Amino acid sequence: MKRSVEGWELAGRSGVIWLVALLLCMPPLAVSAGASEDEHFQRVWERTDFLVAEGAVSRTWVWGPGPVTPPVHEPYAESPGGERVVQYFDKARMEITHPETGDPDSPWYVTNGLLVVELILGNIQVGDRDFDYFGPAALPVAGDLGDPDAPTYSTFSPMYESNLLDVGPRPLGTVIDERVNRHGVVTVDGELAEYGIIAVQLDATTNHAIAGPFWEFMTSNGPVYEAGSLVAGPLFADPILATGRPLTEAYWATVSVSGTPRDVLMQCFERRCLTYTPGNPEGFVVEAGNVGLHYRMWRYGEAG
Repeated sequence: MKRSVEGWELAGRSGVIWLVALLLCMPPLAVSAGASEDEHFQRVWERTDFLVAEGAVSRTWVWGPGPVTPPVHEPYAESPGGERVVQYFDKARMEITHPETGDPDSPWYVTNGLLVVELILGNIQVGDRDFDYFGPAALPVAGDLGDPDAPTYSTFSPMYESNLLDVGPRPLGTVIDERVNRHGVVTVDGELAEYGIIAVQLDATTNHAIAGPFWEFMTSNGPVYEAGSLVAGPLFADPILATGRPLTEAYWATVSVSGTPRDVLMQCFERRCLTYTPGNPEGFVVEAGNVGLHYRMWRYGEAG
């Protein structure tokens, strides 16, 4: 299989010779352990995460090492036969809702489920206007699942008086120095200003401001894998393709990571919650939470 590096600016990057040699020696994609059983899901996964799985780039997973379920059918009223095909990954769920009318070549043919919306509001969407109520998920958004103090998806729900979904946007350029606890209580912590994180982008649709590191991730460029070739391009065809629009403002929280308390900035979007952890290795400072696994635990009682 031919692999190309056309269009990628290689000059000045350390380890380039090693990277190109590795790519040239990669086995055909069909035998990759991370490849999905469904060709459309596989194509979406491979674009960002095949290079991560092969060790060719050092960056966070967009989906995860591979699917954690085979393609399965879940109820959805407007899909053919009242079911749509979905597949779960650590960090999201891929789905094809309208195969009868969609364009398989469109980046929106395979979409991310609105899992964070469901986890926060407690409603499982089974149709365009149909929902089953489960109740907001009391699972930590980030960090160790057993952390008794970390904010959960329910922290951001209307069940608390603070109702963080309805909090207005910070003015752009404002330093983010607010901390949220598990019960949705927000306090100002002046020491957090030392991290220098500011609000940089307003989403007028949901009326929330996106934190700088998250907007940088959503609009980032780098090597991606398309049709057997290494090319340069945006990580996402549209900034909101993978994350959706912001549901909340960004807040700092104290989160247990492998048993160690860490300052973590978190912001929940429709499809994923993103985290920024100072001190993480380059390429892993911003990460997507394991919303795919959290959602399965909530909906099906599975640990994944």
